[in-house]
Amino acid sequence: MRILRTGFVLLPILLAACSLPTKPTSSASAPSEPDTINSSQNSNDAEDVNEPVVTKKLETPQLSKEELLAKYKSLQTLAMQNIHELETRIGRPLDETSLSIPSTDDIAMLKSKIAELSSYTNDLTSKIIELDKRVEKRRELPNKGDLLQVQLSNLEVTESTSFSAQPLVGNWVRGESRVVRLKEDFLVENSISEPLNLIFTETYQIIINNKLIGTFGPNRSKYELEFDAPTVDDNGQIIGSLKIRIPQ
Repeated sequence: MRILRTGFVLLPILLAACSLPTKPTSSASAPSEPDTINSSQNSNDAEDVNEPVVTKKLETPQLSKEELLAKYKSLQTLAMQNIHELETRIGRPLDETSLSIPSTDDIAMLKSKIAELSSYTNDLTSKIIELDKRVEKRRELPNKGDLLQVQLSNLEVTESTSFSAQPLVGNWVRGESRVVRLKEDFLVENSISEPLNLIFTETYQIIINNKLIGTFGPNRSKYELEFDAPTVDDNGQIIGSLKIRIPQ
C-alpha cells in the first residue's frame, strides 16, 4: 500500500516533466532562405548561354582580271613543272593539254579556266605521288631490271671554274630521279662541286641533266660508254665514263 501511494505521488511529477518544452539540438536544421545572389547569377548565365550568337557573313573578295591572270600563270608554271618531272621519270610524253593563258575579258570564263587548270595540276601531283609509291615498292621488292648500279668516272666539269671530279658510285631504282654532287675532293669541306641530276626512267633510260644518254634493257647485265651532258645551269659541260651494272 505504501508503494502504491508513492507511485500516485510521483506520476503527476513525471507527466509534468514530459510536457515541458525542449531546446532544439544542434543537428536540427532550420529551413534556409534561397540564395538570391547565386540565383540571379545563374539566371544571367543561362541567358548568356541561350543568347544566339550573331556572326558576320564573310564576303569573298572579287579578284580583278589582272589578279585572275596572275593566279592562272602561277598554276600554269606548277603544271609545267609537274609535266616535266613525270615525262622524264616515266620516259614518255603525256597526253597534250593546252596550258595557254586565255585572252579574254570574261571574268566568269577566267574563273572557269582557273578551276580546270587547278584540277589538272592536282591530278598531275597525284600521278607523281603514285610514281613515288611504285619506286618505293620496286626498292623493297625489285624485279629484274628495277635496280641499277651506276658508276661515274674520269669526270671533267667545264664551267667558269673547271675541275676534275672524284669517281662516284650509286644505286638507282627504275622511275627514280635523284641529284648528286660531283666533288673535286671528298676530303675537303669546301671543295668545288657541281650538281648532277640522274634519272633512271620507267622505260629503262638514263637521263643526265635533261639529256638522254641511252636506253638499257634489263636482259643485259653490264654497260659501259663515254658520255657528255650539260651542267644544270647550261653554262658548262660534264664529260666522263658511265658504267652500268644490273644486279641479277
